[in-house]
Amino acid sequence: MARGDELLSLTEISKLAGVSRQTAQRWHKAPAQHEKNKKPVLPSALKKVAADLEVEVPEAAEDSTRPKYPRRVVEAFLKGIGYMNQDGSLVEEIQQKGGGRWLPVRPTIDPTGTSRKPKMRYYVPHAARLLDYSSTEALEQARSKDRIPEPDGHDELFRPFWYIETLEQHKKDRGQRRRKAEPEVEPDGHDGEGRPYKLL
Repeated sequence: MARGDELLSLTEISKLAGVSRQTAQRWHKAPAQHEKNKKPVLPSALKKVAADLEVEVPEAAEDSTRPKYPRRVVEAFLKGIGYMNQDGSLVEEIQQKGGGRWLPVRPTIDPTGTSRKPKMRYYVPHAARLLDYSSTEALEQARSKDRIPEPDGHDELFRPFWYIETLEQHKKDRGQRRRKAEPEVEPDGHDGEGRPYKLL
């Protein structure tokens, strides 16, 4: 069996990710659905990645008492949510973060990508820096006023992200809008050959 096909239990997943087994259990279970919610049932975080990678996970069925996932699915998931670096090591900065909601330190690898060069997910802090906002709060305020594009998607933990192409296009469009908004400065006159000049 190839290393990527090695099956990992929830306990082994929690050790690999440096989290509690309860967190691994949350990644395995589908998110709670409100009875009145008409939308399709959301898959669990790990099952979503498995489906995106077109990997079957019969060992992780809903009625399974000891669910297991292939290592490559788990690693793709951990890279996608920002727990694991591209080389397979754990992201050092989040080791002591504990519970609660947080955003990845660096852009993460999108596990849904099929090209040889992985697509990167840029979260709010990365988008704020790339678009020259002073803070994540300033970017969120711009988002609330529809001044930046809608996110390209939401990750397995429902956090919004953008692809670099979206952010770069927005930055380019924003620069063009600013240039158009700046009034053209009229010259003070023209010399004998028709060249414009300004008086000091």
